[in-house]
Amino acid sequence: MKPWRSLKSKSHIPGSILVLVVLGLFLTACQTFAATHQYKGNLLDPPAPQPDFELAAADGSTFRLSQVEGKITLIFFGYTHCPDVCPLTVIKVKNALAGLSDTERAQVQFIFISVDPERDTPDILGRYLRNFSPDFIGLTDDFDKIEIALKSYWAYAGKDPLLEATQVPGHDTTGHTEAAPYLVTHTGRVYLVTPQRELLLTYPFDLSADDLRSDLSYLLSQ
Repeated sequence: MKPWRSLKSKSHIPGSILVLVVLGLFLTACQTFAATHQYKGNLLDPPAPQPDFELAAADGSTFRLSQVEGKITLIFFGYTHCPDVCPLTVIKVKNALAGLSDTERAQVQFIFISVDPERDTPDILGRYLRNFSPDFIGLTDDFDKIEIALKSYWAYAGKDPLLEATQVPGHDTTGHTEAAPYLVTHTGRVYLVTPQRELLLTYPFDLSADDLRSDLSYLLSQ
């Protein structure tokens, strides 16, 4: 009969192998954790498919959302007489995109849709956006057509009856020479549409450029 010690040694796992097994499990857990991204925007799960829309571009051409399919698209509804939310949001988007590589930047498109077509002519809208980036697309049209796009994103815009008589100075970046006779209340969120034309994330006004850049970098790496 073999001694008890020799029988026990056959079922004993060498310490070096045990260490390797534990280390492998630890590394797997770390990789799983590292791959998890916490979105900074408000996530829609599942994403909401977006219908195509057709609006007039600042250069006078007709623009359709389907033209940027294949890119991540950031959409914002605003207007050039806006005294605060609009210019600050556009600056944040500009700074977020500036933090991407050239290759990444080419895969993202920002679209500014005017909710004040009465004053935002294609020429005014084009000059306004060129002060931020020549790559930004500006869209305007009859309000009925703009409203169709608004509803697709559960957004709202309309003249504020309490502020219509308020004189609000225009911004130098718009090229306005007269004071604005009214303000427009509108949803101040940025909407992130995937390359498959699905609404995935929305960002409130208090978003930071770093947060937006973080989500963009993650999505572009997938």
